Formats: sequence, structure tokens, C-alpha cells
Amino acid sequence: MGDHERRLIVAEDTARGRGERDDMISATGIVHGHYEWRSLQQTVPILQELLALDIVSELPGQVTMKHPNTDWLLVVHEGGPDAPDKPQFHHYGVRVATDREVDNAYEYLLRRKKDLRLKIIPPETRRIAHSVHFFEPGGNFWEIESYEGGAKKLGLGGEAAFPWKSPLATDRFPDRGYVPQALTHGTTTCANLEKARRFYRSVLGLEVMHHLPTVDPYYVKHPLTPWYIVCLTAPQESRVPSGVNERFTLAVESNSAVVEAHDSLTASAADLGIAEPGAIHNDSGSRSFLFNDPDGNTWEIVGSQT
Repeated sequence: MGDHERRLIVAEDTARGRGERDDMISATGIVHGHYEWRSLQQTVPILQELLALDIVSELPGQVTMKHPNTDWLLVVHEGGPDAPDKPQFHHYGVRVATDREVDNAYEYLLRRKKDLRLKIIPPETRRIAHSVHFFEPGGNFWEIESYEGGAKKLGLGGEAAFPWKSPLATDRFPDRGYVPQALTHGTTTCANLEKARRFYRSVLGLEVMHHLPTVDPYYVKHPLTPWYIVCLTAPQESRVPSGVNERFTLAVESNSAVVEAHDSLTASAADLGIAEPGAIHNDSGSRSFLFNDPDGNTWEIVGSQT
């Protein structure tokens, strides 16, 4: 861990010391991200080809995918031809090892643009990331990014810049000039970052960090895992909250912990400025429920099955 990462953790602990968190919900991890596509048949092959995602399981209208180097799951819902386009703020991203690979990815996307019906935003460098975004016909944006430059400029190391234990070999993803090494993040939006930060810390018990003190977006993550959610500010009049099919799922240690979390959110809903959570459901022995954060984004609590 580099000195800069240590300073981030010190800042986090200091904020906690000011009484910002009570850990109303003791999550064991962020275990699922959810996304909605128009057609699974159309988009699943695109993400296999471009992002190295594998199919883990399939149900009618739903496919669960996973990157081989990342232990959270992407649950994909088929919304049909009328499913709306999602804003760029609601994207997922993979990480490659070098800035050159981002440029190679851009060149490969251009070669495949017509056949895959892609819209591509040319590479650009923002703060610590060099990345390229593309929009696929399922209605969603995706990002291929590198933190190589940020690692050199800021001294980022370890899982902050390279969040994988062992890199995938090029023969696992040949003839493209880049190798997605991890599914690193999803994104959501809020109207007020400070208000959102307090909720994520004190209610959901998550870490809220940012790599540069002058950068507004917050990285919301569980302390024990490297993948994260980027929280971006968007104007209230134009922002679109993350819906049921774009939710993030937090695991708690047991089904009884699900009930406790539901009771806590129900009792505190008015004080927290949120609606009361949805009903508890039981699916294959695991209890779960949905709730909205103060910005109307949908989240899920589920009992760990391990």
C-alpha cells in the first residue's frame, strides 16, 4: 500500500471519528450489480467479446455474468425493445493495465463499430484515468480504463490502480491489443455528494473514498473488496435515479440480519428522508428486500448464502 492510499484511509478514519457512521446495516460485501438491456441475445456476445465477461447462469429474461478476475456478479435483465437508453453516468467499467491498451481498445472498437452497432467516445484522460467509453445497442454505456498514469503521478499502487491478484494472459483475450483485467466499478448519481456520503457511511456501513481531495466523485466500496461504485453529482432536474434493474446488492451475514436491516430502515425512514423499504422476499432460502437511498436510487439487501 502506497503513502497516498494510507492518507486516504486516515482521512476515512478521521471522518468516522467525527461520528458520521453508526453502521445501521453491517454489509459483508457489495455482491451484485444489476443492469438492463433490450436484448440478451444481442448484448451478451458483445460483452463477451469486448469486456471478457463470462456467463455464470441463465434464467428466463436474465443472465448473470462475471469477470474471471472479479468476485462480484453482474446480473443482467432483459427489458425488451422499449427499454430506455441509460445515461452515461450509469455505466460499468473494466480496467486494463496500461494507457496504451486503452488506445488499442479504441482501435479495436472502431474495427467492430459497424458490425456491433457501437457508438464510441474517443479516449480521454481525466484526473487519474485514461479511458474510452462506448455505447452498445442494448442501451448502455461501458468504460475501458487504465490507472497507469494516475499510479505514476500519485503513487497509487496495489488494488487502487491494479485490482487483480494475477493478470489474465493475452492468450485468454487474443488479437485485440488489450486485456480487461477486472470489472472494477459501476456508477450512480446523487444531487448532493455530502448527503449521499453520510448515508453510505452511516446507514450502509460502506467506505467512501476519493483519490484526489479536489475531485468531487466519491468511490463507494466495501472495506474488504476492491470493486467500487462511483457516485457522481447530477442536476436534480435532469438526473435519472438507478432503478430496480440498475440496482446494487449488499449482502449481510444471515437471513435474520436481513430482517434486522429491514426493521431498522423502516423505523428510521422518515429521519433518513427515504421511503419505507419494500417487502421481504424469500428466494431459494435467501431473504432479500429493495429500498431507495435519499436520491431515489434502488438498492437491495440479501442474506449471505455461504
